[in-house]
Amino acid sequence: MANNKIGITAEFVSIMREKNDPKNRYFVSSRGRRLYNAARTVFSKKKIHEIFEWRLKLSKEFDKKINMEKPVQIIDLACGYSLRGFTLCLKDSNLVYVDSDLPAVISQKKAILDKMCCNENIIFPKNYVLISADVLRENLFQKFDGYLGSEKKTLITAEGLTSYFSLDEFSIFVRNMSSLLENFSSAEFYSHENIEQPKGFVYKFLREIFVSFLTRSQGRQGFSDEEEFKKYLTGLNTKFTIDTSKEGYLFYSLFKK
Repeated sequence: MANNKIGITAEFVSIMREKNDPKNRYFVSSRGRRLYNAARTVFSKKKIHEIFEWRLKLSKEFDKKINMEKPVQIIDLACGYSLRGFTLCLKDSNLVYVDSDLPAVISQKKAILDKMCCNENIIFPKNYVLISADVLRENLFQKFDGYLGSEKKTLITAEGLTSYFSLDEFSIFVRNMSSLLENFSSAEFYSHENIEQPKGFVYKFLREIFVSFLTRSQGRQGFSDEEEFKKYLTGLNTKFTIDTSKEGYLFYSLFKK
């Protein structure tokens, strides 16, 4: 599984999000800013935005899913530096939102949020929870159990995560999600799969060389088409639906068997 250096891609996304929400600046380190500026000496700001635009588009799709389903509990796996959960909890005190990632990411995010709240005079929402977890090696329900109700409508999400897994790791992850879903009476896991790699030399260069170098992760190729992915999930004995396909990304849901 990719290590904590994946956070650098989250910093790049935070830089792009600053325009719409200045609070994202808190999540950009001096190193991240230098790397971003260095990349801009080779590629234009517009081109960098095009390359990393997939992360912004993914976020919008997940926002739509949350707005449509209206869960009362959300578990965001590999949350990175996203402010989605924090912002939603400020707006809705009845929502329980669990942000989860590797320990180093969660520790850093908590420290940044505390600083942001102090500087911006924001009261940290009690319904927003940060929990470190390894989605491949830990019992996730045990990690989250004290914060969630098993009878409440729950949405579990994984945005921009699984492309960093090898195929074997992805199989473990899918089985872990199926096990987690069994602990809720009304729950859904929502994620996406890369079906068709975006074309073009520039994207390929940054995705496979630049980003891979920064994160020390090679990831894996996506499935060739929707039918191959369906066959794969069927082979893992999972209950699933394919929601939609956009620009080479297949959005899908897993359910309790």
